[in-house]
Parts: sequence; C-alpha cells; structure tokens
Amino acid sequence: MKKFYRSFTYALKGIKELYKSQRNFRIQTNIGLLVMIMAFLLDLPGNEIMWLSFATMIVLVMEGLNTTIEKIMDFINPDYNPVVGIIKDISAAMVLIAAVFSVVIGIVIFGNAIFGLSSRYGIIIAIIFLASIKLFSREKGGKGSGKDD
Repeated sequence: MKKFYRSFTYALKGIKELYKSQRNFRIQTNIGLLVMIMAFLLDLPGNEIMWLSFATMIVLVMEGLNTTIEKIMDFINPDYNPVVGIIKDISAAMVLIAAVFSVVIGIVIFGNAIFGLSSRYGIIIAIIFLASIKLFSREKGGKGSGKDD
C-alpha cells in the first residue's frame, strides 16, 4: 500500500508541476473545467459526458506528453539542433490534433444541446482540419515530402 501511495504522491507532484510551469496546461484545465460545468448544467446524457471527459483528458495527457518530450530533448541537447526542433514540432502537433478533436466533440455535443445544431457542423470542422493538414503539408510541385520512415 505504501508503494501505491508513493506512486500517487509522485503523480500529483507531476500534475502540480505541469499546472505551475505550463501556461497551456492551465488554460486547457480551465477550459475542461468549464466544459464539465456546462455539461452538468445542461444535464447531458452519460454518453455525451463520457465523450466530453475523454476529449478533455486527452488534451491534458497530450500536453503533459509534449512537455515531457520537450524537457527530455532540452536535457539531452541544450544547444539548438534542427532534429530536436522537428521532434518538438511533432510533439506540439499531437497537442493540436487532440485539441481539434476536442473542439469537434464540443461542437457536436454543445451545438446540439444549446442550439439544436446537427452533428454535421462538427464533421465540417474535422474535414476542414484534415484537408488543411493535407494542403499545408504539400511541398512545391504538389507532392508530399515522400519521407516515410
């Protein structure tokens, strides 16, 4: 039981560090809190609360992972290195993808609950985001980089 308690204490210490040191984590935590309060006030059904909870937590998990990757990269190579920059960019991209996923979930659920909107609005946001990735990831000549590792 002591090991479990210690593990839990270390995890809480990590959450506290994330919250204190990472502005985006604080913002995302506050948005998540607002989302959960709205879900409670709107008396949303359990499956929608589950999706909102999942979307909120995945953003926080990705932000924590991003912070961990950045700190490891800075520790391993404190000087500028273009490869480290790419690793950090990809790590940040994971957070962005999770955040867009959360926005889509929020639009589908709250759009319907508050405004009676069709879930198609969330799907439209997802399509625009995915098409943007494809469009902005192209190199000159209309092809991708061709680098599949």
